[in-house]
Amino acid sequence: MKWFIEFSGQVLDAAAARVRELAPELTCTILSEMGHPAAVLEAASETADAVVVGRRGLGSAESALLGSVSNRLTIQAKCPLVVVGEGKLPATGPIVVGVDGSEFGTNALRYAIAEAALRKTSVRAVAAYDVLLPALRVADPELVARMQADVEAAAADTITRALDEAQETDPASVSVDPVVVEGSAAEAILGQAEDAQLIVVGTHGKSLVRRILLGSVSRQVLNDADQPVAVIDLPDS
Repeated sequence: MKWFIEFSGQVLDAAAARVRELAPELTCTILSEMGHPAAVLEAASETADAVVVGRRGLGSAESALLGSVSNRLTIQAKCPLVVVGEGKLPATGPIVVGVDGSEFGTNALRYAIAEAALRKTSVRAVAAYDVLLPALRVADPELVARMQADVEAAAADTITRALDEAQETDPASVSVDPVVVEGSAAEAILGQAEDAQLIVVGTHGKSLVRRILLGSVSRQVLNDADQPVAVIDLPDS
């Protein structure tokens, strides 16, 4: 126990020194507590503006089976969760956010706009749609083309309505580029984020059991993205 306390103190002292080196204007406090990292960070998230954790590079399958602090915190954190990989942090590029017409997606867009204003960059808002009609594509391609155009227009309208709602109270002067992509939501977001400095996704607040069994867009993006990912829930009412 004594060795563990001494070691944690050394780790925290090194982290604080690194903060002073990178951002001397910031105030850095350190705290060492006994317990599971996810549980300790969940408690800290009650009064935090954000929780930031590292990602150990597990793939989707390994992470789903073994679990991780970051995956547990997507369910448990009471504030925005930012997960950072092992590579160099991108300093340029847009903030990419997934928008799906839900209040969770709108809140993610709101967060992305606020972050873009702070970072002096733009937002790329991504909405995905899928038309799974392989047999009909062959039998009546003209009908499929009309249906696809309607669904694509609806996805574009989803971004417009979310943007109007997100900017109601704080119309920040941030450029927002709407992008509509055919395919799954996670793949659409990841495909549009190759030049991003941050990806933002909303979490739909499913129960723990459903999240583990069914997964989610946020979980797939979290596990597969090379860039930092911010997972945003709804604000407490």
